[in-house]
Amino acid sequence: MRRILAVVCGATLIGSPLFAAQGGGTKTTRGLEVSAASVEHAAKTSLKDCPPGANTVGSTAKPGEEFAIVNLNFKVLPAFKPGTFRRPVLTDAGGKTYNTAVSLVDVGKVPEFSCAIPFRVPAGTKAKSIQIEDASIDLSVLDK
Repeated sequence: MRRILAVVCGATLIGSPLFAAQGGGTKTTRGLEVSAASVEHAAKTSLKDCPPGANTVGSTAKPGEEFAIVNLNFKVLPAFKPGTFRRPVLTDAGGKTYNTAVSLVDVGKVPEFSCAIPFRVPAGTKAKSIQIEDASIDLSVLDK
């Protein structure tokens, strides 16, 4: 039997399936709120910039590889600090890091947006976390 510890504070339930679905929860960096929605694996993906714009290049994985696609939600807060963002970095369960071809561009142009950030990884790789600037988001609960 699975035990769930619930701590009620206002309307927040820590340990509930709703909270667990957010992966490592919501993190903030440079006034940008970031949360992970899901991790998917695919042989083909789009390499759209984030937030999605005109760049719509596609890519296909090589034999023995796949794309770990991390779906993220962003919200621009009043404390947002514009500027150049480094590309996100994925860390797998074994501690190896992977880069993406996707860039965070024109951040702050819209108040809220979602992006699918693909990482080319060996087939079967399980994502542990994604690093965006100084924020690290746990993906282990999302990549089963």
